[in-house]
Amino acid sequence: MIDLLKKYKVRIIISVATLVSVVAITITIMTLINNEKTVISPDFAPIEKETYAEVLNDEETSKLEQQEGGGAVSLTYSKEVTVNLNDRTAELLFQNPAKSNQNMVLQIMIKDTVVAQSGLIEPDYGIKKLALLENVDLQKGEYEGNFNVLYYDAKTGEKAIVNTSIPISIVVK
Repeated sequence: MIDLLKKYKVRIIISVATLVSVVAITITIMTLINNEKTVISPDFAPIEKETYAEVLNDEETSKLEQQEGGGAVSLTYSKEVTVNLNDRTAELLFQNPAKSNQNMVLQIMIKDTVVAQSGLIEPDYGIKKLALLENVDLQKGEYEGNFNVLYYDAKTGEKAIVNTSIPISIVVK
């Protein structure tokens, strides 16, 4: 009788261990399959330049004055963004004029969610279009949002302490 109980205990322990292993493997696989692109604010500038960036050929090429260890930027932008759900792009106007001495990354935010993020936008470059992030699911309508502008030293790539948040209107079509 005691040998029979030991066999059942061993079977129960093996069954529980197997079940725990199957659950752990399932959770790992589901996490890998559903892994959404995480948008972070890196400490150093991304290496990838924005694919939609266009040269401005700004006539004003003299840089803004800056104190040592600081930065100076100039922005040109429109507060209106149109999102096209058919091609999953955002149409906008955002420029980093040549007189700026900081590289930038632009995020389009709705509430606390990043819906689009650029690659590196160097001085004398601008963008008129950004691709929506893969994990973003928007409904048609009008939204209040923000441009979140992240600044990076053009020489070292180090992230600046200060960022800018600009209120914008977003129309999703």
